[in-house]
Amino acid sequence: MKKQPVMVKPRWYTVTVDTEEEWDWSSGYPTQSQHVSNIEALPRFHDACSKWGVPVTYFTNHAVLSQPKTRPVLRELKNSGTAEFGLHIHPWNTPPLAASESVSARESFLANLPQELALAKLDSVYEVFSECDLPVPTSYRGGRYSTSPWIQEYLVHRGCRADASILPFTTWHDEGAPDFRDRNPWPRRCYQRGWPSAIWEIPLTLAFTRRPWDCWRWLYQLGEKTPWRQLRCIGICERLFIRRIWINLENELGEASLDLLKLIRRTDLPHVNITLHSSSLKAGCSPYSASNSQVESLYRRLDEILSLLRQWPEFQPVTVSDVATLLEKSYHADTRN
Repeated sequence: MKKQPVMVKPRWYTVTVDTEEEWDWSSGYPTQSQHVSNIEALPRFHDACSKWGVPVTYFTNHAVLSQPKTRPVLRELKNSGTAEFGLHIHPWNTPPLAASESVSARESFLANLPQELALAKLDSVYEVFSECDLPVPTSYRGGRYSTSPWIQEYLVHRGCRADASILPFTTWHDEGAPDFRDRNPWPRRCYQRGWPSAIWEIPLTLAFTRRPWDCWRWLYQLGEKTPWRQLRCIGICERLFIRRIWINLENELGEASLDLLKLIRRTDLPHVNITLHSSSLKAGCSPYSASNSQVESLYRRLDEILSLLRQWPEFQPVTVSDVATLLEKSYHADTRN
């Protein structure tokens, strides 16, 4: 009897760039930070991804979009036919601006601002997208990964299909920071009555090198609490048998990305994200790329990851909005069945 071919469920991966200004990250959140020399490094990165047949999603903010000197680069990327431009927002330097020269850490998260002010800032980014002759963005990543149901409602009414702001198993010490400690990496469909359509949360890819992930998430949370924190339980665990990995080309948590990818292949996680900040593509523009050698290390890591994924036929490279569209199509097919 002839053996039937095994049907492989399609899975996807995305490369995303938080496309933004450079500034001294230790200086707080200045309202006038508009230096964008790093944008000149984007074509090299785009070519490096194109070599592997991989499109790039550029989450682009007001500081980049509003400056005429960056627009030829954005136009070049757009004309390549393999770039998506999603909406990114830094609330501190997006109009309407605060009267002070900087804002507090709490105010750096869009979801903490008064809704009227936050929505006015989002309007500003949409307006400058139009001025750049770029398509209306259909994907979103909040600055500092800030999102909320009312932000998503606004985005849905603007035609957005994907919210890529979720960083699983994570929070920060800053006042008012998002708390994703109980959120896993699986995409989630968000829909409420009165919305014209759904929006998909497409998380970044951060997880543990052992499963079940929810168990290790709980143990990490326990280890971060006093008195367990004093015993340095997390550090001991990571040296002995488990690590937390973020598939991030610049962050130290991404140094073992290949290990996490191999584990993910044995799960049913439908999507993997590879990410970085545009400022890390030029030496001296971010704390992750202080030197040219660090920039070159970033490119080596990119090639290692894309080379591995290229060997797995079930994983296909797409943009973030593509992931949301494909998931929505699958959702409706499952509903009909």
